[in-house]
Amino acid sequence: MRPILSKFIFIAALLNTPALAQADSVSKYDLYAESLRKSVDKNFSLTTILIFVVVLTSFIVAIVVYEIYRSNKIKRGLLDLAWKKFDYNLMLLKLNKSGAEILKEIALESGLQDPDSMIKSPHVFENSLEIYYKKRKIESMQSEKLKEIRDLRRKLHFLPLSKEIAFTSTRQFDSGEKCIVQIPDSGPVTHKGMCVVLSSDELRWFVARPEGPPVPAGTWMRVNLTRPGDAEYAFRAQVLHDLGGEIVLSHMNQLNRTQQRNWVRIDVSVPVEVTQMENGNVGDIFMGKIIDMSGGGFGMSLPVKLPTGSSLLLSFDIPGHGRIDNLLVKVVRVAGTVHSVAFEGAVLSVQEQIIQYIFEKQRQDSLIKHS
Repeated sequence: MRPILSKFIFIAALLNTPALAQADSVSKYDLYAESLRKSVDKNFSLTTILIFVVVLTSFIVAIVVYEIYRSNKIKRGLLDLAWKKFDYNLMLLKLNKSGAEILKEIALESGLQDPDSMIKSPHVFENSLEIYYKKRKIESMQSEKLKEIRDLRRKLHFLPLSKEIAFTSTRQFDSGEKCIVQIPDSGPVTHKGMCVVLSSDELRWFVARPEGPPVPAGTWMRVNLTRPGDAEYAFRAQVLHDLGGEIVLSHMNQLNRTQQRNWVRIDVSVPVEVTQMENGNVGDIFMGKIIDMSGGGFGMSLPVKLPTGSSLLLSFDIPGHGRIDNLLVKVVRVAGTVHSVAFEGAVLSVQEQIIQYIFEKQRQDSLIKHS
């Protein structure tokens, strides 16, 4: 009987072993999950999360501040170089101390990042001067200073303005320019006819008055000024005074060009890479030379004779003014190996770049001639 009882107990123990093992494993899993939860709760409390966010934000802010500092340092370095270049070119112009100081004032007041551009481009000079006059209130400026600024225009060769450069302000007018006036600009006309610009200063300009009754101050008149070799300009101007034989007018900087200019050409010698275009596909590529240049096109000497109407892509360097790649032009005239080409498509930025080069070359040639 005892052996049988012993065997029964042994079998029962074997049957209960999986249940005991499962109970034991469940208990250990619960203990592990509880410890993990406590660990997570302990390591990522609200305070810990806040500290982490603050540290991360501070790190990002530090990076941003450093990048701003680095960027500003680079800008300051470039600006210092620009001002050194400006000072060097002022020295070459041989301006008197007062004139140089006025130019610096204008550049500073207008916030130019490249002050040297002001003594190279009449458009930049005019825009900068307009800002300067608004800030300094031109009406309250001394007449001696305004005369100095007028003299600066001539010393910079911005007066008289080259016909290759468009007018942007009536301050750029010189005596002798012809215009047609209509007074007033609307309503019954009291004066109409051809006038001549008699003179101009920085504060006002003067035209001969057509015959007719006195013109009241404050009257607006319409002006059409035709500039041979350039364009026709249409704008309004306000009468300040009628002095009998002449009318005093306010300056305007909103002039509408209403006619295509006839481009002035200059002789150059610039190597150019020419790519033929055939039905939108790239054809032969060869080298040539630009022998004359204008704001509307080039004259080129090429090693082959191309038919009129050929489309070409030009790549070349403008001396001192950077590189131009893939400028689309069309052959409009052929004489031997000399090909005249005109610009095609939207080329306004390229034209301004070329016009600026032409203007500077003309100015340099003029300085050499006078020296």
